[in-house]
Amino acid sequence: MSPSRTNATGRVAALDGLRGLALLLVVAFHLFGQGRVSGGVDVFLVLSGYFATGTLLRRAEGGTLRLAAHYARTLARLLPAALVVLAAVTVALLALAPRLRWSAGLREVGASATFWENWELVHSALAYGAAGPDASPLQHFWSLSVQGQFFAVWPLVVLGLVAVARRRARAGRGPSAPRRLVTVVTAAATAASFAHALWLVHADQQVAYFSTFTRFWEIGVGALLALLLPHAGHAAAGRAAAGTAANRTAAGTAAPGGRVRSRLGWAGLALVIGSGFVVDGADVFPGAWALVPVGGAALVLIATVPGPTAGARPTETPSRGVERLLDSAPLRLGARVSYALYLWHWPVLVFWLLTTGAHRANPLTAAGVLVISAGLAWLTTRYVAEPLLAHVTARLAARLPAAAVPQRGPAAPADRADHAGPADRADRAGTAHQPVAVDLVGDVTARATGTPSGRRTLAVLAGAAVLMLGGAQAAATAHDLTVRHSVDGLLALSPDHPGAAALAPGSPDPGPRRDADAVPFRPATWVAYDDHPDRPDCAQGGDRSELLECTIVAQDDPAAVVYLAGASHEQQYEEAFAALARAHGWELREMLKHGCRLATPGGGAGTAGTESTGAGPTGLESEGAESEGAESAGPESAGPVSPSCATWNEQALAALVAARPDAVVVIGSRTYEDGSPEQVLPGQVGAWRALDDAGIRVVTVRDNPRFEWFVPECVDAAGFPEACGRPRTEQLAAVSPVPTAPGVPAAAVHLDLTDSICGPEVCAAVVGNVLVYRDDDHLTNTYVRTLTPVVGRQLRAGAPWLFEDGPVGDAPVEDGPGAGPG
Repeated sequence: MSPSRTNATGRVAALDGLRGLALLLVVAFHLFGQGRVSGGVDVFLVLSGYFATGTLLRRAEGGTLRLAAHYARTLARLLPAALVVLAAVTVALLALAPRLRWSAGLREVGASATFWENWELVHSALAYGAAGPDASPLQHFWSLSVQGQFFAVWPLVVLGLVAVARRRARAGRGPSAPRRLVTVVTAAATAASFAHALWLVHADQQVAYFSTFTRFWEIGVGALLALLLPHAGHAAAGRAAAGTAANRTAAGTAAPGGRVRSRLGWAGLALVIGSGFVVDGADVFPGAWALVPVGGAALVLIATVPGPTAGARPTETPSRGVERLLDSAPLRLGARVSYALYLWHWPVLVFWLLTTGAHRANPLTAAGVLVISAGLAWLTTRYVAEPLLAHVTARLAARLPAAAVPQRGPAAPADRADHAGPADRADRAGTAHQPVAVDLVGDVTARATGTPSGRRTLAVLAGAAVLMLGGAQAAATAHDLTVRHSVDGLLALSPDHPGAAALAPGSPDPGPRRDADAVPFRPATWVAYDDHPDRPDCAQGGDRSELLECTIVAQDDPAAVVYLAGASHEQQYEEAFAALARAHGWELREMLKHGCRLATPGGGAGTAGTESTGAGPTGLESEGAESEGAESAGPESAGPVSPSCATWNEQALAALVAARPDAVVVIGSRTYEDGSPEQVLPGQVGAWRALDDAGIRVVTVRDNPRFEWFVPECVDAAGFPEACGRPRTEQLAAVSPVPTAPGVPAAAVHLDLTDSICGPEVCAAVVGNVLVYRDDDHLTNTYVRTLTPVVGRQLRAGAPWLFEDGPVGDAPVEDGPGAGPG
């Protein structure tokens, strides 16, 4: 390494190497880490804040910050490679993925193209974890979305703060000190974000992981270093130049010399590389544990601080510093393609697993994915990203007359602050460096000549992103309409789809027919996930604790008032109880919170349910915005009860006691995907006793079987439903444990629908030509309708007071078509 390279560009290249290393760590852990998180994204966010802030402030102070050109350069670095990957993912999604994933996948394509994917994932409640066939191929775009939102807002913030500082100076209220004001505001925002992250990691870690507001503190650390380190270096150099021994000592303390700087750099690099082995960030980031990779990045930045430093001669080449490693040829090569590699590796891995049916990538598979992804990354960088970036920077530079080009001195990170994305390695190619220097004043000259520098380029790049957003959203909406039409068609009764009635004694074989004249089962696999009660606003979700109450069947003078209270497994029986309510003059109401069973505290950790575990057909958490909720795993295996669940339970029990209904329907037991023994949770029993003490009758429904796979996808992949059933004894006790559980009120009524869901030996995926499950643990609405006669007969036997007036309409529903074993 020559001294000229080290002095002119070495430290900038070292930070580029660190950014490339961070993204390569992400790729390595995704492929070989079995679900662990490396901390590389956290380092990447720190560097984004560092590179962006210095240039923005300098340009804003100098009056050369022109937003159109700035945004055009930023999009030119981020968008071209991203749009290529998104186009490929769209094709693969439609060609390889099950149809029931299309809508969610297409919406993620649009969100990723417009840097909104992190919030799309929050809305979909996707948990960040290991790659699998059910994972989203675009979930890694969340970090690019956080970065993109920062790049969109931060120039406006810096420009506004500089204007405020100057206005204060003109008004005589202090000196013009934009850097000081920006530093104070950045420090306050960083501290607020860190405090918010500490709170939200415990309240709802999945939301905290993706949230821009909890991630800003990592960007803010980099921004503060950009504001403080060069200033400290110049101040230290100034004190050293004063000539006294005391000043030289103080300067050496403020700006560490070569040996100290080298030690700091190696310590920081050790933290960056080792954080993924020490901390599993998927469970604890971006909370306090994220200080490990963030602190490591900060130490490397301090070790490579630009500008004059005391304790090292300007021509000194650090022989043992971390700069030499980070600016080595292998890391420079890796850094050049790291952005495209980051974009490609995850969808290649997910679609590989999807097409092969494997659940995890073994080392050989991971190596194959890495080779394929590296090849695609090189092609994308070489033939898309770098040429387009060079073209954009050349167009912006061409708007300058030759006389306006300033002489270029030694590079500093501030001169490259807008190279702040993973795509910034592209600017090392060809002529990308020199146009950046010209670009700093290009906007001023263009403004003077009346040429709108950057606006056309910005319009083209932003238009491409918006076009992809519009196309993806239109396709997703069209598919949703098709699904909705198919779901509406399921309302019509069909003698070819008896469902639960096929399990009644003496009924024909309940299994699916496979002859040429067989009527297809319904709902179709790609419709099943949307075959649920269509009242998304009737159940609370996420970390919200406000009590929602909906009237499903209203009566002017109800014969009885019945509540469904709890989570998604109560809500799934809404259609059956609504049919009975209409037939017998009841008023049916719901009081629900996804992932939170009706329970009292003190029954063991997690007995009230949590907003965690479980997933839907696109990797969605079961407490998604529509209808399902993942319930607590019970006192032995569940985590602490979430604060929102505990608060909701207090309010729900108080409201139920005040309403004094004739019956409250709850799920009575808890089954488990992994085959753990079926349980009755003590916290739930406590809630039943509280209702019983208030004179309110409790009706329990034994929980249904759960699967370790998404049943519609299994049927779709296998081609025949028989491959997707599960032995009954793996899930359920021989006799329901609910009636004999300790503390269960003697007056409680217990329904057991197991014999109408499962056969004697197998819980099948299709019963009576009806697909039983819409995901891994929720029944389809179509199948629940066929359970209505069974529910009616068992309820009449156990709760005759609800039927004293007889049916209001025609024949009793419990005696109608589709009746199964009672």
